[in-house]
Formats: sequence, structure tokens, C-alpha cells
Amino acid sequence: MNEEPKMNPESVMTYDRNRNAIKVGSRVMVSGTGEIGVITAIHADNLPSAQIRRAKCVDITDLNGRYVPTELIRLGMN
Repeated sequence: MNEEPKMNPESVMTYDRNRNAIKVGSRVMVSGTGEIGVITAIHADNLPSAQIRRAKCVDITDLNGRYVPTELIRLGMN
């Protein structure tokens, strides 16, 4: 009866193109377009961290679609 602990979606962390840590609430810029927003969700779906970094799994405020973390650049320190 050992259940794996469920990960809180807000505790998921990954890394941007410059290997800066990003998480829900981080302010980021999309490197290809220069659009800026705040991460609202990272849809990890129990993926290993190496796969999260390469998957289209990041939602950003006011932007349509999901983004690959390596397409993003963290702005600021949060």
C-alpha cells in the first residue's frame, strides 16, 4: 500500500535556456518572439526532469499554447 506522493503542480521546477530555475510565478520572455509573461502552470505529468525541459509543458499568462522551457528566458530573480 505504498502510494507515490502526488506532486503539487506549483512545486514543479524546471530550467530555462540559460539553466536558470523557473517555476509557477516566474516572469519569463519567449526567446523567439520577445513576448513576456508569467508562468501560470508547468504540466509535468510525472515526467522526469530531463523530459520536462524538452516538452511543451509551460503555460504563460496572456499567451496561447504551451512552451518548451528551453524556449524561455527568466526575467528577474523569482
